[in-house]
Amino acid sequence: MCLKHHKRWKKHGDPLGGRGKRADGSILAALQAAAVADIDDCILLTAPGGGRAQVTVDGVRMFASRAVWITANGDPGDQHVLHTCNGGSGAHGCISIRHLRLGGSAENMQDKVDAGRQIWGEKHHKHILTEGEVREVRRRYKPRDPINGGRALAAEFGVDPSTISCVVRGKTWTQTSAGPR
Repeated sequence: MCLKHHKRWKKHGDPLGGRGKRADGSILAALQAAAVADIDDCILLTAPGGGRAQVTVDGVRMFASRAVWITANGDPGDQHVLHTCNGGSGAHGCISIRHLRLGGSAENMQDKVDAGRQIWGEKHHKHILTEGEVREVRRRYKPRDPINGGRALAAEFGVDPSTISCVVRGKTWTQTSAGPR
């Protein structure tokens, strides 16, 4: 037994025990019960640290809500399992089959935006421009202008010309109050 598992054995009485472990079969029982639920209330199964629980089914890691859908209806393939409760987010960990439905990727992303879980603009860790700079670019942009054209603005703000193009056309920074030109 390695040191890591030995410590778990000493602390929990089981080399596989530890943080967030539930009794054998309790998660499976909860998933199976949620798959045949006949009540309209949310059935919550949360992760040890809060949020949505994940499980492994046939060697594939997935959210518990997807596992419930698979148990009740079979594999949805490329479709996403979406929630009808909690503003469509399912962020609180609901796994009730009565609150689940299938949808495409675009619908899943829209649910994320509607639920306020999408990170935009300056809050995103990879942002380069600030909201003020985006407004400035949109205000000043003039196609093929040597001073306020895409290439000149890109050089001034330290970004690629394609970034300026996306900002001006509204492909990025769509949530900024000063919309595209």
